[in-house]
Amino acid sequence: MAEVKTAWAGLDAPPPADMAIMNWEYGEDAVVAFVGVRPVDVDIDSAGFRVATPLLELPAHAAAAYLGPYLVSILRGFQIQEEVGFPIEIKTLSHTIYALASPGFWTDIASPHLNDACVSALGRVARFVIEHGDAFLVSKEETRGLERLVRSVDRRLKPSGSH
Repeated sequence: MAEVKTAWAGLDAPPPADMAIMNWEYGEDAVVAFVGVRPVDVDIDSAGFRVATPLLELPAHAAAAYLGPYLVSILRGFQIQEEVGFPIEIKTLSHTIYALASPGFWTDIASPHLNDACVSALGRVARFVIEHGDAFLVSKEETRGLERLVRSVDRRLKPSGSH
């Protein structure tokens, strides 16, 4: 979680106009949770965060910016699940895993709009989710998508020809 928070700390809040989806689809609580809020400052315990599932609907740079809080949320959920014995925040978890495993997520959202620190943290989270797939309720298809994401992250961070 600390690596994700550190990596996303340098990202600014997307322009309010890019967050218009929050105004009509997810309600006022989501507007308060996201619009004008730097990704590192998003309150993942707020009702607005918990009701919103925008990662594949926002403009790509905004989705990439707000990916950080979703990664932190699923990692924190994993910690709580380890303590209590069952998953919490299923909606946020399933939304985040679905987005990460989606074919266009890397090419359209993550890669073009995230710096190397964010990409590295994303790769580590994806590996962690794969390793603990049962706890994260990851399907075989999602595992394949996450594995593709990890390979793409590795290629981005270690381009061919580099040693």
